[in-house]
Amino acid sequence: MANTPEQVVMAFQHDYKIWNDQTFQQSQTRDGKDIMPLAQKSWNELLKKYTAPDFAGEPIAFGSESSHDPEQEKILSTKITGDNAVVTTRLSKQYYSPVYEYQLFRDNNSWYLSQIFLVDEDGKYPSL
Repeated sequence: MANTPEQVVMAFQHDYKIWNDQTFQQSQTRDGKDIMPLAQKSWNELLKKYTAPDFAGEPIAFGSESSHDPEQEKILSTKITGDNAVVTTRLSKQYYSPVYEYQLFRDNNSWYLSQIFLVDEDGKYPSL
């Protein structure tokens, strides 16, 4: 596991982009009813790398443009309070630049994601 909250966020962005792009590509070539179980299985594997064992996430979503991309999503700030951290990022896209708050906790010197919020003027929405 990565040593800092920022390293965890960047590694997650990288793995998420690969997952999204592969899943989207498969959805274009496979029978629709087959893709969701495959997507969920690969998503669960990805989550095991970044979350606590008992983590239960939001329903999966993927698309032609990844929600997270280390090439386009930049860290704006990091705030660490004890064993908790919040890493705020902005994803730069042509017409939409969402802000995300990655919430992490430290356990046995490793950082784990506990939630990712999409933040806009109306509030925060869980997206992990």
